[in-house]
Amino acid sequence: MNSFSRFVLRYSESNMYLLVENHEALIIDPHKSMEALAVLREKGVKHIHILLTHEHFDHVTGVNWLKEQFNTTVICQKKCAESIAVAKNNRPFVFFPMVEDKTEQEKREIISFFDALPADAIKADITFAEEYDFTWQGHEIKLVSCPGHSPGSTLINFDNIHVFTGDYVIPNTPVILRFPGGDKEIYRKKTLPVLLGMSDDLMMMPGHGEPCLRGSLTYECGCFMKYEN
Repeated sequence: MNSFSRFVLRYSESNMYLLVENHEALIIDPHKSMEALAVLREKGVKHIHILLTHEHFDHVTGVNWLKEQFNTTVICQKKCAESIAVAKNNRPFVFFPMVEDKTEQEKREIISFFDALPADAIKADITFAEEYDFTWQGHEIKLVSCPGHSPGSTLINFDNIHVFTGDYVIPNTPVILRFPGGDKEIYRKKTLPVLLGMSDDLMMMPGHGEPCLRGSLTYECGCFMKYEN
């Protein structure tokens, strides 16, 4: 099994995944990480393929940072690309409810942290409507449009071993469908059957939380369900 490194964005606990082979890197949902940068420099990386699971700010904030330092190819679903191409959409304002249960000092720290993150327009290089397949370093990668959490949400299958799920299949966490662009009916009709139909031996690589085997998750654990509010 390939060894992906995982880097976690402070406060939002968003996962960035990194794999380096033969001076090239594959990065899923980048954020700024000096630790990850050190790995890229040490490995002599010349080119990075950046894959996005969806358009929400905490999963795209490192794209332009990487573009400034490396040759990159950014791949994402078409609606994701349309959203991140507008700078204001990359601001974290819709996620401020995450601070509602925090102390005033914690609220200030969290808002200040996210307010300092870049919110520039992001340009994708390759987009797709439903599916996109390509080979990287001999690995077979398939991106499949799975809306519901957001219009541009995507599942990324790597060698039929790992599946990068973005904000789906987060252990013990119901799927959030209440953010702008979320759609309960589309999720139930299109995406939920895909999630429930995945093989038990696939390693789920969520956008938040710890990776786990699909077989360890049940419908009742909550990660396939919607929030009721």
